[in-house]
Amino acid sequence: MTHGYPMILPSPAVFGRLVASLEEARRHDDVATLLSPITSRLPAQLADLASSLPIGDANGELLEALRSHGDFPTRTVAGVLATDPFRLADDLLEMLRQRGCNRVANWPSTAMLGGELGQALAHSGLGYAEEMAFLARARQQGFETLAVITQEQQLVSALAAQPSRLLIAVALEAAEGPSERESARLASLAERIRDAGYPLWLYEHDEVKAVTASLHHWAEVLIRHSDRADEGSMTAPL
Repeated sequence: MTHGYPMILPSPAVFGRLVASLEEARRHDDVATLLSPITSRLPAQLADLASSLPIGDANGELLEALRSHGDFPTRTVAGVLATDPFRLADDLLEMLRQRGCNRVANWPSTAMLGGELGQALAHSGLGYAEEMAFLARARQQGFETLAVITQEQQLVSALAAQPSRLLIAVALEAAEGPSERESARLASLAERIRDAGYPLWLYEHDEVKAVTASLHHWAEVLIRHSDRADEGSMTAPL
């Protein structure tokens, strides 16, 4: 099964990058990249929470990054805060389209949030269901989409949005439990994604790689969040 996602991809199990600018994406056009200025400049632990932190305008930074001249790189997906309280979905999608962007992900994502914070955002209409509604709308308007998912309970909503790709991300809180149990949970989720006919992308940083490493052989692309100082190590498996 294919899902209308003509992106030119590197070979399976290739390490990709979380990038801050189109210039950076173009420098590394041999691998897939996730463009997210706000999360790429944050430590990985804070980037996981960026969908709820009042520390900047995630989509404002993204739109500014997209003002760069030149075509949108063929292996790049733009990370969009899909629950932007200050921009209507149609307006935001039109602004992205005008800047040449035609591939989006729900990133940073409330999928990474659990407990009372996640519940409060969902009750406020700023949760995962709204992110999937945004991706569904993007698909209807001709965008290619990458849906971020952290747990099997989110899979029904994600599949209903008919994304082009699915990306598993692991919340730091989940990775702090027994690694064997978390690895088994992720394997089950990856198998369900494969059974649904989707290639798998994976997001990883140092704090969760003890459990995400078990999914490397499943992944078509692995997007690494790394400190700028560690950037040089990202072209080879860790």
